[in-house]
Amino acid sequence: MDRAAIAHEWEALVIGGGPAGSTAAALLARAGRRVLVLERDTFPRFHVGESLIPYGNDVLRDLGVWQKLEQAGFMPKRGAEFTLGNAAGMQRFYFGRNLPAGYGQTFQVERSRFDQILLEHARELGATVREQAKVACLSVDANGVQVAYDQNGSRHETSAAFLIDASGRTALAGHALGVPKSDLGMPKRIAVFAHFEGVFRNPGEEAGHITIVRLENAWSWLIPLDANKTSVGLVQALDDFKAQGLAPEASFAQTVARHSELRFRMQDARRVTPFYTEGEYTFRFERAAGSRWLLAGDAAGFIDPIFSSGVMVALRSGSLAARAVLGARGALSAGARRAYTRQTKKMTNAFLHMIRMFYDRHAFEVFMARSPFLGLPRAVVNLVGGNTDLTWALRWRLGVFYAMCRLQRHRALVPRLSFAEAMRRTAPEAKPLERANA
Repeated sequence: MDRAAIAHEWEALVIGGGPAGSTAAALLARAGRRVLVLERDTFPRFHVGESLIPYGNDVLRDLGVWQKLEQAGFMPKRGAEFTLGNAAGMQRFYFGRNLPAGYGQTFQVERSRFDQILLEHARELGATVREQAKVACLSVDANGVQVAYDQNGSRHETSAAFLIDASGRTALAGHALGVPKSDLGMPKRIAVFAHFEGVFRNPGEEAGHITIVRLENAWSWLIPLDANKTSVGLVQALDDFKAQGLAPEASFAQTVARHSELRFRMQDARRVTPFYTEGEYTFRFERAAGSRWLLAGDAAGFIDPIFSSGVMVALRSGSLAARAVLGARGALSAGARRAYTRQTKKMTNAFLHMIRMFYDRHAFEVFMARSPFLGLPRAVVNLVGGNTDLTWALRWRLGVFYAMCRLQRHRALVPRLSFAEAMRRTAPEAKPLERANA
């Protein structure tokens, strides 16, 4: 049947029910559009990416789910801390001290519950959601998109005027349409992670902080999800992992044992989930939109998760994709396609500079130093918090920070860092330093 000659069954078809897809579907349904979401899994389902950042709050409030998140009992996140694996230094950032009202706090979330809340909200607003629906093939022409998907053992076909691909790093549409992509010059990395109980928890205001433990050639995250459960992960270069010749869980255990900060925090930990792995970090498609399709969230590109930007980028790109469809008269214009691609790249570009800083040892020394002059911490916290639309006053301060990072390679503007472990240090003695900045 020639679907181009008949009315489309849907005004928009969304692949994927994660944060990007749920956001786009919710906004389109709220505007009265006929929306179908095809989700290959059954929610709730486990997912990594559990730490939100404040500049995604606006989208959550606009969707009308902020109060639902508060009622769900997620851990409040008021900042972040970075420490060395040998417990020799710590840097803490507080959102409320540096960001405007409304951005002083966000949440640490167990993604199985968080994603289900967003998907159910899209349903409530009128989106049709089909779970266990795996897309088998898709095609796009000047009139719209045709999709075949498998559900409950049967093959189904449908069509829509627009496609929003929010399929995550599977990136179904980008690959199917042959959109060029880049690794952005970043090496491949692998993460191994699990949920634990009994992990050391900061007291007071810092209880909900994400902790990033910087190792010489790797890093670890510790994300408090609720009163008892903590997500703990290890990220390292794929080549380094392969050279160890170890299974992922053995590599994780070996890394914890070798670093006093991790030994201290994990000394009473009990694992409560299986270990999971994720690999092939960092890619981005050169174009994020065509006349009848848009890529949102990780389906448009995935960058290193060190600054927890993934969910925020998903929420904001899902919102942008929905608004592009709502503003289209017929197909997306060339200008609308360029604008959407530019807007999505702007978000990832802002974080790429900071990610490269993190992996550069000398630049990281500047990041870890106390630098109250010129208001540099405020500029850094704005970016770490997800503000990618910086004012001129913040942009030039961030420029000064990056200039200091470059100079640090040649001259020690701040103290050099050592990742060496102290001799005969045992886990109970390796307590994290209390150095509160910013």
